[in-house]
Amino acid sequence: MIPQLGLAEMLIIAVLALVVVGPKDLPKMMRTAGRFMARVKSMGQEFKDAFTQIGEDAELANLRKEIDELKAMGQLSNLSDEAFEEDMRALSEDLDQGLSEDTASQESAAAKTDKADDDSQA
Repeated sequence: MIPQLGLAEMLIIAVLALVVVGPKDLPKMMRTAGRFMARVKSMGQEFKDAFTQIGEDAELANLRKEIDELKAMGQLSNLSDEAFEEDMRALSEDLDQGLSEDTASQESAAAKTDKADDDSQA
């Protein structure tokens, strides 16, 4: 775990750096330290990205393996790009139709509620 530095610790480090390095070379040293920290941060990000890419590659390999197994079992033998696109369009239309029906029923329920509120106020 990374130790946390408070304000007091930061002031002690700053005073020590000023005494050890001197006021003349302190800005140069701070720039060098900043560049070093930027490199460390970028290397950490590259390391993280590499592991993410490895995970994505492994996941894609598993998906390809499952598709090949399904094809071998004959369940996906008729799957072509056109058939897949047609199935996806039909699914999208079904979802859109279901959403429009839900929206219409919600609007009619809201209209009934508004009408009932108007009637109760009159």
